Amino acid sequence: MSDDIISMKNIDKYYDDFHVLKNINFSVRKGEIVVVCGPSGSGKSTLIRCINGLEDIDTGNIIVDGVDIYENKRNLQTIRKEVGMVFQHFNLFPHLTILENISIAPLLVKNLSKEEIKDIAMKLLQKVKLEDKADSYPGDLSGGQKQRVAIARSLAMKPKILLFDEPTSALDPETIGDVLSVMKDLAKEKFTIVCVTHEMGFAKEVGDRIIFMDEGKIVEENNPEDFFNKPSSKRAKQFLNEILMH
Repeated sequence: MSDDIISMKNIDKYYDDFHVLKNINFSVRKGEIVVVCGPSGSGKSTLIRCINGLEDIDTGNIIVDGVDIYENKRNLQTIRKEVGMVFQHFNLFPHLTILENISIAPLLVKNLSKEEIKDIAMKLLQKVKLEDKADSYPGDLSGGQKQRVAIARSLAMKPKILLFDEPTSALDPETIGDVLSVMKDLAKEKFTIVCVTHEMGFAKEVGDRIIFMDEGKIVEENNPEDFFNKPSSKRAKQFLNEILMH
C-alpha cells in the first residue's frame, strides 16, 4: 500500500488555449510538508487548487486519501471535508464575528451542539493566539490577524490535509512572522501540508520537499538543503539567485 495521501497523475489543464499545467505527476505522503515555489504564472496556485477541485483538470487523475476526486461529484464533497484551504485573501465573512467565521462550517456539517462548536472554535483561536478577538469582526483586524483566523477556520473541520495558497503574499512585512509562526506550529503537529509560497526561509526551515515549477511544469523536486545549496536545474538556480539578491 502506498502511503501517498495525494497523487496527481498525468495532469493537464488549459485555460482556453493556454496550457497552464503540463503533464504534472506529483504525490505527497501522509504527514509530509511540501513547499511549491517558482516564478509568477508558473502554475503553482492552479496545481494546489486542483487538489480539492477548485479547478477542473482536462486530463489525468487526482487521488486524495484513496478517493478519485473527479470520478463523481459526491467524491468532491467528501474530499473537501478532509482538505482545508487557506487563500491569499482570507475570504472571511465581514458580517460575522471571528468566532462565527470559525464556527460556520462545523455548524453546517458536523452533528455537534452550538456549545461544543464554540468550545472547538475558542481552542482554535488560542492556537493562533487570537482568543481576545472572538467577538471582533474581520474589519477590526490586521491582514496578518485575518490570515490567522483563516487558518483557524480551516482547522475547524479537522482536515487531514492543509493547502496554503501564498498565505503571506498579501500581508504587511511586520505581520508575516506571526502567520509563519502558526504555520510552523502546524508543521510540528504532523499535518500533511502543501504550501505555495515565496517565503524561502520558511521553505528551508519547514519543508520536507521543495517542488520548483516553471511554465506549467515541475522542473525540480528536491530536499531543501540540496535545492538551496545545489539546485539541479539551471532555471531553479536562476530563480534562487534573483530571489536571494532582493
